Amino acid sequence: MKAIRISLMLLSVGAGILLDGLISSSRYFATLNFNNEALLIAPHHFESTPPPITSIATFESTPPKNGRIAWLMSFPNSGTSYTSYLIRTITQTTTGSNYGHESPNPNEQSSVSSSVGIFDDNPIPSWTESWNDRLQQPSEGYILTKTHCGGFSFCKDCDSLVYNSHTFLKKCLEGDYVTGNATSGFEISKGFASKDKIARAVHIIRDPFDNVVARFHLERKTLGKKNKAHYPNSREGFRHFCDDLGRIGVKAQKQAHMFIEDVLDLDIPCQADFFRYIQWHNMAFTSTWDLGIPTLVVHYESYTTNLNETKDALLEFLEQDEVADAPPFVTGKTYRDYYTADEIDAVSKMTERLALRETWQYTKHYFGHS
Repeated sequence: MKAIRISLMLLSVGAGILLDGLISSSRYFATLNFNNEALLIAPHHFESTPPPITSIATFESTPPKNGRIAWLMSFPNSGTSYTSYLIRTITQTTTGSNYGHESPNPNEQSSVSSSVGIFDDNPIPSWTESWNDRLQQPSEGYILTKTHCGGFSFCKDCDSLVYNSHTFLKKCLEGDYVTGNATSGFEISKGFASKDKIARAVHIIRDPFDNVVARFHLERKTLGKKNKAHYPNSREGFRHFCDDLGRIGVKAQKQAHMFIEDVLDLDIPCQADFFRYIQWHNMAFTSTWDLGIPTLVVHYESYTTNLNETKDALLEFLEQDEVADAPPFVTGKTYRDYYTADEIDAVSKMTERLALRETWQYTKHYFGHS
């Protein structure tokens, strides 16, 4: 059954949710359903049982924060660009980003442009497309702001493969900004956003099998001509890439041996990247819980199965108005055929073993669990 899975989570201790007359005073995970349809896409190789229908009567979040930032948190290649573009288009307002160097001005002969900070006292985060005269700065609601946090970089044997919650949250706040101009030259500097400016979060989740292959495709674009030939844009190229990337590195094994010892022998292509995927979502849930902020979980496939409802949920969560039509969403390819049935089963076992309860709750349908 085609449907959409969008979940609103109040992760703060003390948050109360009135759910069909039941009040919860700690963590409660509620699911927004549309048209009484099950919020689930069945993966290619599994039959899934849809979750029970749940509706939210009302909810209370943590006390309002000083800031208006709503993090757009995503493991890379899981829908960040479209989500930001969607909000800019339908609201005709600009979004934010922790990464100022990613917003070049197409009117200038340069790959970067000077950053404009959202807040006067800190250049991070900065406005996306600050040069775009068609977009206004939102006067109310929450400003959707991109962060990839940390723990996602490809590396065969990195000390940083295993993250703790403090380091990860610091990476969520980390960013860069650009100063200067085309005449005098540009300079990129690093810094940190203020934690007290973060008021909400949108957490994007994509099918891990598709996400890992999409990351291979992006990494391949950075390679030279010779290496691209060695890693063709195909199932075989992906598997060659995984073989060369290796398994979870020795240093990471030593750091996390007691937690992952029973999954190290599983036969999984790009095992280290699946580990990064699991750890990243674990840490993202931990960070938003630690900050005590409401979090909207959006599954990537929702843009295909129910774009309008997904759009409306985002607007309501961000407290912004729709003034223009939504841009079309080009559905990403699926890559289950890049893996054998045994490998898919092994990834399922690894995820169930290493995922926190919240991570498993919002990814288990990719493995046929209800």
